[in-house]
Amino acid sequence: MAQTNGKHASVEPVIVAAAFPAFGHSGGPAQICNHLSKKGYKVYFISSPDFKKAAEHNGVDFVVNTYWPRLEYFQEREQIPDPHKRIISDFKAVFGEAIPPNFKLLKETLARARVENPSAPIVILHEVLYQGLLPFLYGAPLPDGFDALPPIVNFSTSNNFASDPMIPPFGPSLPYALTEENIALWAQIRASMKPSEKELNDHYNAIMKDLGSTQEMTGWLWDTVLEIGAVTLFPASASTDYPHTTDVSKRYKYIGGLPLKPLGPDYQPPEWWPLITDNAALPDAERKKVVFVTQGTVSMDYTQLITPTIRALSNRDDLIVVVTLGARGATLPVDEQAGGIKKLPDNTKVVDFIPYDLVLKFADLFVSNAGYNGYMHGVMNGVPQVLSGMDADKGEVSQRAEYSGVAVNLHTQTPTEEAILAGVEKILKDGKYAKRAAELKKENEDLSSLGTVERIINELAEGKYSVDD
Repeated sequence: MAQTNGKHASVEPVIVAAAFPAFGHSGGPAQICNHLSKKGYKVYFISSPDFKKAAEHNGVDFVVNTYWPRLEYFQEREQIPDPHKRIISDFKAVFGEAIPPNFKLLKETLARARVENPSAPIVILHEVLYQGLLPFLYGAPLPDGFDALPPIVNFSTSNNFASDPMIPPFGPSLPYALTEENIALWAQIRASMKPSEKELNDHYNAIMKDLGSTQEMTGWLWDTVLEIGAVTLFPASASTDYPHTTDVSKRYKYIGGLPLKPLGPDYQPPEWWPLITDNAALPDAERKKVVFVTQGTVSMDYTQLITPTIRALSNRDDLIVVVTLGARGATLPVDEQAGGIKKLPDNTKVVDFIPYDLVLKFADLFVSNAGYNGYMHGVMNGVPQVLSGMDADKGEVSQRAEYSGVAVNLHTQTPTEEAILAGVEKILKDGKYAKRAAELKKENEDLSSLGTVERIINELAEGKYSVDD
């Protein structure tokens, strides 16, 4: 390769990154792109407009993706009572329908990257559910300037849900207990899911055929998306997940959680923020415990977790409860007959949006609906958690968090006040959760995730990567 005056001895690879345009899918890839761009790499990033300002501030060539599922669907999915059928519906209506626009954007961006960087190796950083890469893998015409796809780093934004006879199947949120009876049960459940496998593949194949694909996708979709490219990276330590045993599992790399990000220069905390910092400065005997509460950025029915948590902890004058609603301009419902709250307890502060890490730095406990991104923020801050989520992958995240010893799992989407209070008290009274949270924090930090991503990208660009490394 030609020489360059950069940090590497040969031409640095150009990174074309693409993530499904939602916070939980794009946040990790965005952080990686910003990091690599600041280190001097040429980076293109396809994602939602929410990430444009920060990306361009860091020198990333940002490509706006305006795709979003039709809004009516989110009401329709609530009428699907069976969790497994709801997940299948989500993959068809949310992710499957993203294939055409995401394919088009990726094809155009790769072609432009080739023109603008004619002699540099290109590596694709692909978020597992972007979906726009799939048609290329099944025979669709390649972008201009390519006779083969560039090497691909596959990046997961959830736990490892690949099929494995020695772990529970994805969907039912079953606990991990390796017994002969459970292994047989898990096999039966997988067999019962076979019709869904065909339903998803038929839907995807019809879409991809229209885009020029000449082969058909087969097998379970979770396995298909996790086996894209040379390696799939999980931004966590292996002990946050179940142990995988299949031959393909060696292509899965647990790289540790992504590091905490500094606050943006324009961010201003709420006016009550000194309450938190002043409390943190008190001697331990006088300091109140801080409980941080969220339902993430997608689930906006605050009566599922937020309002019952506020009520459950309302009489605890030894606590400061900080609640974020996950969306700028959002407000709590006030109709008490419908689960709302008219007057906040004295120990509670509510804000529409606040960076998780700002609060978690001071928190003793994190209560959430088990979104993976939020869960890993808790892990990277060393905060034990109470998790209550069953929608999408949240039940599976909760099970693994409980298995790893860092969380109490409430096993429901709509916990009672009594269950929430019991979970909070269990965490605060039993020091093993805080101890385990501190262990996981250090374990993940020591893995140096961003450095690992950079190393793998360079090894792929140079043709030196091996799954055995």
